Amino acid sequence: MDALYGPELQKELAALPRPHPSFLVSLLTRDEPAIVAFRVQIETWWENIGTDARERYAERLQSLENEVFFQAFAELAVHEILRYHDVRVEGHATVPGGTMRALSGDDPEPFGLGVLAYLPEIQIRGSMSVYRHLVRELNQIHHHYYFSVYLKRWLPYDFDPRPIKRALEVWLDSLDDGSWHGKYAEYRDENIHLEFSILDKLNEDRRDLVRFRISPLRSPEVLDKVGESVTTLVNEANAGPHADLPLVATVFSNEDWALPESFLHDYVYGKPDYAFNWTTHGGRTERMKAYQRSSAKYGLFVNEHFDKVSALLLVDKEWERDKVVFSLRVMHNPWAKHPLDPSVFGDFAQYRAVDTDGDTVFLGWDNSERARFRLP
Repeated sequence: MDALYGPELQKELAALPRPHPSFLVSLLTRDEPAIVAFRVQIETWWENIGTDARERYAERLQSLENEVFFQAFAELAVHEILRYHDVRVEGHATVPGGTMRALSGDDPEPFGLGVLAYLPEIQIRGSMSVYRHLVRELNQIHHHYYFSVYLKRWLPYDFDPRPIKRALEVWLDSLDDGSWHGKYAEYRDENIHLEFSILDKLNEDRRDLVRFRISPLRSPEVLDKVGESVTTLVNEANAGPHADLPLVATVFSNEDWALPESFLHDYVYGKPDYAFNWTTHGGRTERMKAYQRSSAKYGLFVNEHFDKVSALLLVDKEWERDKVVFSLRVMHNPWAKHPLDPSVFGDFAQYRAVDTDGDTVFLGWDNSERARFRLP
């Protein structure tokens, strides 16, 4: 195969009806410079994987099914992120979500790498990036009322915010002429449900009037999906050819995880016995948490079924100023059967064991400021 996304495939997809729900159609038919550059970047990543795996990945990266495409993209992106940071994959899995054999730097000890894409319903039907686009559009309104925006149903990917903006301008004008009484309004159709609330009236017209925005709470659902994904990766690893290797379980989201740190820590490690601030020799203050496995009543890593998992990688991708930005956080399992040294993951942001005292392990962040980055 000469090219991943040749002109014939692009022509074929361009003939499909619009709007089309497929990520692939959007990727290959839009001509914005950022999208074109991202498409070229994916083709380059594909060329960086082993020749024996390219055909298998090409078939999935050319799929119109979003789940199939995004699982292949997640594996490809994680492969490129790690390759760029001196972690190489020496054996690709033959099935989606299968365990790969990986090595870090000069370390002779291999580990298993599993990658599972997390594509929840909101990322199929809608997107936080679309919601942010709506708020940016509403902030262009020139008026004298501060208002809040409450998103009650996720916005579709092909959502056009301009009709909402026009309707909101009419509503704000109607407050002035007395044809509308009250501080609340909503916009609803079969795909969209938004509520607006007036917060304050200004003495003069201005822009940037959105003072507060609310979206559906996702954390419990997202954390449950993380747990389900890790379970799937563990089961796959135990049944595969690399069952004897420590497992690095990677869950890849198509958007910012947006998980409060306290929620995430409690879900993965259970509730800490106590927390405290610790000042390092370099003068940096770190927030430490103390855990005991025996006293924890819940927590993903507290469950012995996950002792095979040496580390959990949470990866995500989002657009920022027309560029793709990745985040990667390593969460080490202090009770793993085969713990991995933090050096395996170089300068990535890592939540790791800093010290132990008997059955108590103290966890803290290392390089927390290096969670976000771009790839060349």
